[in-house]
Amino acid sequence: MYRAKRPIGVALGIALLVSLALGGSALAQGMERAKLQLTPSRGSGVSGTATLANVKGGVRVELKMKGLPEAGIKHINHFHQGGTCSKDRAGNPAPATIPLKTIVANDDGTGSAVTTLKDVTVEEIFDPDK
Repeated sequence: MYRAKRPIGVALGIALLVSLALGGSALAQGMERAKLQLTPSRGSGVSGTATLANVKGGVRVELKMKGLPEAGIKHINHFHQGGTCSKDRAGNPAPATIPLKTIVANDDGTGSAVTTLKDVTVEEIFDPDK
């Protein structure tokens, strides 16, 4: 049965938001790969990692999550442009701009998904002007 859980999707997306806000830093220049720690948002209990790596023709985004409720449920997730964790946790999330593949929760609360974003690089994703 398919039921998308928007609150978890928002939590995953928001977790990615803060990491992408690093775009203006020197760390983003020449970046080929980035591994981000995703922390729970709004009491979701969901955490994990997002690994972004340049591949031929784009960027491979691999999400590995834990703490997902209810096995078999699909959870939406995405990147947000701009914003901060404190604004999100106050109920003011930044707009979702890049959709990622859904994650299906396993019996143990884990889940993963891989999305390849076409015609972009890791450096461009972290660039605040793009």
